Order: sequence, then C-alpha cells, then structure tokens
Amino acid sequence: MKKLLLIILVFSWTIEAAWAQKRWSLADCVAYAIDHNLPIKRQDILVAIKNLDQEMARRERLPAVGGYFNGYSTFGHSQDVFGTIRRNDNFNSNMGINAEVTLYQYNYLRNQAKKATLQAEQEELEKGILRRDLTLKVVQSYLEVLLSQALVHAQDSAINFSLQLLDKAEKSTAVGATAPAVVFEAKANLAREKQQFQQYHKEAQQAKLTLAQYMNFTDYQSLIIYDPLLETEIFKTGIVKSQSDLIQTAFDNNPILAKLENQLLGLDVETKLIKAADYPLVKGSASLGTTYFNAFKSPGERPVFVQTKDNFAQQLAIAVTVPIFNKGKTKRQLQQLNLRKKEIGLFGDHEKQQQVQILEKLQLDWIESKQQYEISTEAFAATQESLAYSKLSFMAGKASIYDINTSKNNLIKSESEMIRARYNSLFSLLMLHYQVSGDIKFSNHIH
Repeated sequence: MKKLLLIILVFSWTIEAAWAQKRWSLADCVAYAIDHNLPIKRQDILVAIKNLDQEMARRERLPAVGGYFNGYSTFGHSQDVFGTIRRNDNFNSNMGINAEVTLYQYNYLRNQAKKATLQAEQEELEKGILRRDLTLKVVQSYLEVLLSQALVHAQDSAINFSLQLLDKAEKSTAVGATAPAVVFEAKANLAREKQQFQQYHKEAQQAKLTLAQYMNFTDYQSLIIYDPLLETEIFKTGIVKSQSDLIQTAFDNNPILAKLENQLLGLDVETKLIKAADYPLVKGSASLGTTYFNAFKSPGERPVFVQTKDNFAQQLAIAVTVPIFNKGKTKRQLQQLNLRKKEIGLFGDHEKQQQVQILEKLQLDWIESKQQYEISTEAFAATQESLAYSKLSFMAGKASIYDINTSKNNLIKSESEMIRARYNSLFSLLMLHYQVSGDIKFSNHIH
C-alpha cells in the first residue's frame, strides 16, 4: 500500500512538473481559455436546455394520452320530473383512458417546432460570439506578452553591455588612464538600464497575469509563452482576395451577423404562429371507459364488476374552435414583428459597417506597421554598426564614455522601436486574419 501511494505521489509530481514546463503556443492558450471559461460553460447548459425544448416541441404533434378515475356520492332528498320527493342516496364512479390530438391549427405545432429549433441555434450562435470575444482578448494579450518579453530580452542585453563598459572603465581608471568620473558615469548608466529592465519586467508580468486571467489559469508565473512558428506562419500569409471578397468572407464568418439572420428567420416563424390565431382549431379525442352506479338500499342492485363490464363504452369526438374577435391583437402583434425586423436589419447594417471599419483599420495598421518595421530594421542595423565603431574608439581611448552611452542609448531606442513595429505588424495581420476567417490557424490565405 505504501509503495502504491509513493508511485501515485511521484506520478503526480511528474505531471505537475511537466505541466509547469509546458510551452504555451497561441493555439494552446486559446483552447485552454475556451475550455475553462465559465460563461461559455454556462452557455453550453443553455444550449442543452434549448435542445430539450426542441425535442418537446417536436413531440407536441403526438397524441396526449391519460387515464382517469372519478368517484362521488350524493346524499339527501330530491324531486323527480313528476313532482315526487324521495330520498336520493347514491354513489357514481367512472374510469377509463382518453387521448386528444390537434388535427388542424394552421401548422401551429410544426411552426412551434421550427421556432424551438431556431432558438436552439440561437443559443449555439451566442456561444460562438462568446468564443470569438474571448479569442480576441487572448490573442491580443498573448502578443502583448511576446512583445514585453522581447523588450525584457533586449534590455537584458543592454545591461550586459553596460556591465562590460563598467568593467573597462574600472580597469582603465585603476591604471590612471581615465578619470574616476568615467566609472561613476558607467555605474549611473548601468543603474538606469536596470531601472528600465525592471519596468519592462513589470509590464511583462502584468501582461502574463492578464493572459492567465483570460485563460482562467491559476498560476500565471508558471506560464511559459513560446510560439516559434507563429510569426513565420502569419507573415507568410498571402494576399489573394479582392477587397470585396475580403469583406464578404468576414461577413460570412461573423457570428453576430449569423445570429441576426437566425433572429429574422425566427420572426418569420413567429409571424405564422401569430396568424394561426385567426384560423379554426380542430381537436380530435377518443376515450375508452366504464361507469358504475349504486343507489343505496335499492333492490336488485348489480355488483360493481358486473356493471363495469356491462357499462363499458368508447367515444370519438371532434371539437372545433372558431376565432371571431380578439380585439385586434393579431394585427398589432404582426405590426410589432415588422418593426422588430426593421430594428434587426438596422442593427445588422451597423454591425456590417463596424466590420468594414475594423478591416480597413487593420489593413492600414498592417501596411503602416510593416513599413515602419522595415525602416526601423534598417535604422537598427545602422545604429548597431555605429555603436560598434564607438566601442572600438572607446577601447582605444579616442571616445569618451558619454559618446558611447549616446550611441548605446540610440541603439536601445532603435531596437525598442523595431520590436514594437514588428509586433504591431504581427498583431494587425493576425487580427485581420481572424476577423476574416474566424480562425487563428493559417492553413489558407485570408485575403
């Protein structure tokens, strides 16, 4: 038993250690967030409820079958048709089985089933909207983590460079080649670099915490964000669709527009259900039962089982209800539905307008960020080369530490701008792909 417990504990520790060392790709984070999101779990329950409503609506066309038993006694005097007053004590009972089915109601039950189906689809579409909103938040937060991590790494390199300068300054000052002020300047510059590193580190931790909260992941510090193929896959995404095709594809994959379209279909069905109130309702029923009567103290009363057998009977009936006047309710309900259709249409036009504006902004951001990235890459390369020459001059004693610090700061600023431009371009293109395709996978060209 002790060996078994030891094995279980070792296995648990191994699983936890492996989980802690897991490298999370963007797809991993999105999948985990969706699987552990409470509003989406709640929406799953609402979908299941609506599916049961759909099943019940479909079964409404089946006959309703029930059994019945009634029994009652009467005690006292009563007068018959001849005016004779006599004692009338008796016991009556009846029992049997009856069934009732709607024969005609302007396809009311069929349309009721269609309405339930559309309502179930509506909840499923609502779930899609929740997934979409959550995915957008996770994607944005994931890229912010990558950006902040890249800035931390760049700042760490700057600290290493400042440490090298400090070491050189201390050695040069020790042999009297440079003034002590050089060492103090090197130390001050190193302190500033560490201060900036701490700021970037704080931003990285905050970004990771935000991502973990969107994912509903408890230990944000154990998140290792790493997706080496993400940048390659995004930047190799080609442009093969026209602007009009791009917009239409985005409309087709927009869950909000799909939800509005579903609502319009539901209103069409609701129109038929309301109109059914102006048509006759025909119901058919059938019953199979028996009765028993016992007049107390009456001579020759037949036993209960004999009466039950002899009084056995069947009945078929048809009931027709014809609507005549319902205070104009149907007319006004149809007017309400028409107004509701117009409201949904306007909301859909607004959503399309916003969708187009989002796509235009993302395209503009991508084009500008891409150009900025290309320019900043060239600037970074030139600044890096300038710093290399400044470093050689400093080592040879021909340049002051102030000169090399200026070159180094220019390089840090240039690298920071390059990193931000790269991730801005990455984010714009990724968001453009998701807005159009509704997916974060890049197996197909998006536009």
